[in-house]
Amino acid sequence: MAAALAAALLVMSCGGNAGTSGAGASAGASSAPTAAATSAPTKAATSAPSAASGPALASLLSSAKLAEYKVTYKITATGSGASFSGEQSWYFKPPRSRFDFRMDFGGATTTMMIFGLTDGTYMCFATGGPTQCLTAPATGSPLDQNLAASFQSQIVNDPGKWGGTFTGSRTIAGQNGLCYDVKAVSAAAGGLTEGSFCWSDKGIPLLSSFKTADGAWTMEATSVSTSVPDSDFTLPATPAKLP
Repeated sequence: MAAALAAALLVMSCGGNAGTSGAGASAGASSAPTAAATSAPTKAATSAPSAASGPALASLLSSAKLAEYKVTYKITATGSGASFSGEQSWYFKPPRSRFDFRMDFGGATTTMMIFGLTDGTYMCFATGGPTQCLTAPATGSPLDQNLAASFQSQIVNDPGKWGGTFTGSRTIAGQNGLCYDVKAVSAAAGGLTEGSFCWSDKGIPLLSSFKTADGAWTMEATSVSTSVPDSDFTLPATPAKLP
């Protein structure tokens, strides 16, 4: 169990062919991204964003903390030791959250789910066998190894460390995206200094594009649902505690 978890976290931080498991707890292996079934994917508009004024970034991000949604994203990363493409699915129904990934590593496909529930944080995974769940450690977050999720969390939870310039709106996965050039106002912003981000008017993240010391990441929504059933937050197996 520990070896499979270590392999999964290694792929999240260093590359591999990453993706989501979608809404199911034991999705089948696939090296190519597949769209989530919650709604039909809508191709993002390729036209330049409009120049109209938009809401202040802090005001928009305050909505993000209350938004209910499931979004599937296509993610690409390039750079030294971190080149991959795939999908992730994010589920939010405050105060609960869930992140799904599917990763190919060493010829085996690992499906990994991270649940943030009212009674704790759990990691569930399957590598060619039954799904297993673990209680996450009390310190540190397994999402720290996923830059797209980590940076989005930093911006939403601590907007005072960021400045945003509205750049226009564009249609992404059938949603009206409000887009901003975001820059850190201090050096203590967790490694992210600037990037381009779009959110819906309800604060749902639709697009993230940023550079890191090793390369660049882009995450774009392909499907969006604003209704998430409670069953999506049911653990697929009884969690064991890490030794």
